[in-house]
Amino acid sequence: MSLPPIEPFQRLQITDGVLINSERWRLAHEYHKKRHNIYYQSLNQPGIVKGLGVCPIPAPKDRRAEYRDGRWVQIQPGIAIDHFGNFIVVDKPMDYRLRSEVNESPNMMVYLVVYYVDPDELELKNEPIIVTEKFRIKEKDSHLGEGEVEICRILLTSGEVKLSTPNDVFNPGNNQLDLRYRVQAKWRPQACVNAAIYDEGSGKLRAVFSQYSQPSNLSYLLQSVASIYPKFEVGNREEEVSLQPEYFNQILAYDLLYFRDKQFRFLLRNTSVRNESLSVIKEYLESGGVLLVEISTQGTNIGEITQVKQELQQSLPLYSEQLAENNNEVKEARQLLADLETKLNDKIKKISNLYQEFARKVGTPLKLLETNHLLRTHPFPFAAFPTINEQAIPILIGGGIILALGNLSSAWGWDSNLSLPRETIRTAQEMGINILHFAWRRKQLTQSQLNPRNNAAYTPNG
Repeated sequence: MSLPPIEPFQRLQITDGVLINSERWRLAHEYHKKRHNIYYQSLNQPGIVKGLGVCPIPAPKDRRAEYRDGRWVQIQPGIAIDHFGNFIVVDKPMDYRLRSEVNESPNMMVYLVVYYVDPDELELKNEPIIVTEKFRIKEKDSHLGEGEVEICRILLTSGEVKLSTPNDVFNPGNNQLDLRYRVQAKWRPQACVNAAIYDEGSGKLRAVFSQYSQPSNLSYLLQSVASIYPKFEVGNREEEVSLQPEYFNQILAYDLLYFRDKQFRFLLRNTSVRNESLSVIKEYLESGGVLLVEISTQGTNIGEITQVKQELQQSLPLYSEQLAENNNEVKEARQLLADLETKLNDKIKKISNLYQEFARKVGTPLKLLETNHLLRTHPFPFAAFPTINEQAIPILIGGGIILALGNLSSAWGWDSNLSLPRETIRTAQEMGINILHFAWRRKQLTQSQLNPRNNAAYTPNG
């Protein structure tokens, strides 16, 4: 999601007696056009407004014999808006033949796009008073560039190609039209969130949806963002990055870095990689980044204790109203709550000791997430921690370090055993989105107050 450049506007100053010629008229027109483009980029995103359907057709009979094959499609009339706010109007059906050939690999993804052409940039033989704004249709084997709107993609195979429509529009095959990734013109989300997962095998951070990454619970969470919290969109970075100082600006492009328990413990204990990698993570945290680590609570009863404690906290006020405040049962309940609090703190301290040591070195000691913390209040309010399989998931936080004590992400993805109720999945996803929101907001605020001289290579989003 690219944003408009930071450039001042310049306009024609009109006074009495100024002669209006074609150049000055053009300057006045360009000013309003630029304002419109910047306005659109600031608040909206490109896409299809209506129409622009695509269907395979027989080759036109008026074409040469070598071009009468199964590679022809017809683009139906319609309207789109590009990244700059230019309207692309296809006023009649357009026949198009795919020219791409697959040579070195079994198949190749081809994107069919439409883009706006400014008549002022064309060399017209006769310059009429009124000109029609133009468009072009082209195919490419790479992702969209600025100003391009995708209308179709096709996975071409080598050899003879005969294009067709898929039997299942949600699962097209080779040489079949794929319209799943067409984007409708819409308002621009508040922010674009990027997350990366640490891979212990390669020792690198991998963008969640990159070609290097396997589907994960975090990827399932990010897929749900658009429907649960449409103010956010998820970035589509395609890279893997080493935890080395020379890649710091690439690492800082991510709002959230996700580690599993054993992965981060390996970094903390392995002296051969610890110093450089942890110094990069420390600088990442100081620059506004957020680290999410899920700690295994296997062999402990932290989840059960937290669950009992939360239930007791919820029932105690009602219990106190029904009985006298100095009633022995109320006193016993309060004492039990205090004992549970002490027991829980001792167990959390024991299981998170290694992380506490790292957090203190960073200067942000970990503590249990407070009720009024942003992570617990926005965008979705949480009075209690999420509960999965009857075990509450306590969360510790210190600066940009978030520790989830339990497998919170297990409810973000698909439950193969179909054992989790929908309410549990939705609650876990909402807490996940709270984590993403906190990560974005923390980096936005931190980056906005850093000295540009020390941070010139990175521009905060939003």
